[in-house]
Amino acid sequence: MTRARTVVIAFLVVGLAMALAPDKAAAAPAADEQLNDKGVELRRKGDDRGALEAFQKAYDLTHSPRATAQLGLVYQALGRWELAGPLVEKALQSPSDAWVKKYQPQLQDALGTIKQHLARIELTGEPAGADVIVNGVPAGKLPLPAPLTVSIGTVDLQVRADGYQPDIRKVNVAAFQYEHVFVRLDKLPEAIVKPPVDVVTPPISPPPPPPPPPVAQPSVSPRTVIKWSALGLGAAGVATGVVATILHQSKISDFNNAAGGSCQDQGGTAVDGTGHKNNDCQSALDSAHTARTWQIVGFVAGGAFAATWLVLQLTEPDSGSSGSTTAWSCVPSLTTRGAACAVRF
Repeated sequence: MTRARTVVIAFLVVGLAMALAPDKAAAAPAADEQLNDKGVELRRKGDDRGALEAFQKAYDLTHSPRATAQLGLVYQALGRWELAGPLVEKALQSPSDAWVKKYQPQLQDALGTIKQHLARIELTGEPAGADVIVNGVPAGKLPLPAPLTVSIGTVDLQVRADGYQPDIRKVNVAAFQYEHVFVRLDKLPEAIVKPPVDVVTPPISPPPPPPPPPVAQPSVSPRTVIKWSALGLGAAGVATGVVATILHQSKISDFNNAAGGSCQDQGGTAVDGTGHKNNDCQSALDSAHTARTWQIVGFVAGGAFAATWLVLQLTEPDSGSSGSTTAWSCVPSLTTRGAACAVRF
């Protein structure tokens, strides 16, 4: 009797488990449909971000073709083309699904629009295991299993690995473009292991001899600088006077020949033979006066600087071998007017 009761209880437990199993299996699809319907309603209201949350939960729950397609379509609405394309394409790979079969033309049109905003980047490089980040989102590790699907435009690529200098670059891609990018990261200096170096004690060498004392350079006295500067300025002044003299003669000739040779100088005003002011005569006369002024300035300055040089030259001390000095000395004279100059030893 006990054995029979045990058998009956076992059949009841198995039967109850078989009866409850379909209910649990049906619970997930029911939740999936509710989330999908909620997402559709939010999209009708223009709340694409709220719909994204609902479709993401439905997709995580069952990965059904409908949830996959709806998640891709809401990514399309948000401009996340690189996420929308693979999801819509994956949903179309289940043509026998009732929902996909019903909306297959719309899904095909959506996929065509999405592909017009996509490009592919094949990223390869070293070292293996380096992290790949696309537009701030982790995209895997090197080597990647497949090319990256990205939105057209500027794509931010980053490849990072511990102990290596990161590679950060921007890649511009157009619709349907397939771009290959190779990256090789360089090791950081502290990460490079240097081979051991044998330490060899260098032979002891005698200390170098002390440097020779510096040779004193002869200094130039201010008197010498003034003397030779005066000589140079005097020569320049005389040259100016000579050039001005030649120029003055030329301008006087121009004045005499202007206005048919009738120019006259009336106290600095040039007039012609009729006694009227003449511009040609005046221009030649002004040039002649200017040359005359430079002639006087040049010779006077040249003479003054030359005299200065001569005085400094005559009064220059001269050191002899015995230490005595020879110089010109000028003192007032008691017998004649002026000063008497003589050589002083």
